[in-house]
Amino acid sequence: MFRRLFVWFFIIFVSGCATRLPQPEGTVDLPEQLARLNNINVWAISGKLAIKHPEQSLSANLRWQTQQQDFEFRLSNFLGITLVDMQNSRDGAVLEADGETYRDPSASLLLYQMTGWDIPVNQLLSWIKGVPKATDSYQLDEHGLVSMLKPACQQCAGWIVNYSKYQQVDDVWLPHALTLTNPQQPEHLIKIRIDKWKLN
Repeated sequence: MFRRLFVWFFIIFVSGCATRLPQPEGTVDLPEQLARLNNINVWAISGKLAIKHPEQSLSANLRWQTQQQDFEFRLSNFLGITLVDMQNSRDGAVLEADGETYRDPSASLLLYQMTGWDIPVNQLLSWIKGVPKATDSYQLDEHGLVSMLKPACQQCAGWIVNYSKYQQVDDVWLPHALTLTNPQQPEHLIKIRIDKWKLN
């Protein structure tokens, strides 16, 4: 099965962990910050994604580009070989792997079925920007940016998102590093390091 092909070892971003990014001077105006983030519906990121799982671990290069709710999510190994290439649109998700094409209405469910990785892809569309929903609980850092997000949606299944760094892109502060944990799955961990943002 496809998931058995993944034997990569988990690496917690040794390179880049100590990167020092310029941080806001003073406190960010949170309502203005969130208004700007909510208006960003077309973006692309590149960086690293690491997954720690009881059965397998993975460290991969990440490329993700979105337009509204449509997106392409791609993971590749250090040799540049594509591990996952998934597109999502209003018609559902399509994943290509091992020369085969797989489909499902849910991107997260399709990814889990094919790889065993529990990644809340659709929810990450807002989490990746550091945007809490109206019913979410969150904490702010000393600069007034979201440092912890506890989503309240039914599909969020206990996930907690922690943000450790931000970077300024086109006059808005965007996450550089985030970690997803889940008390219901204490041995499951997802880390994302974003090296580059591109907006619009």
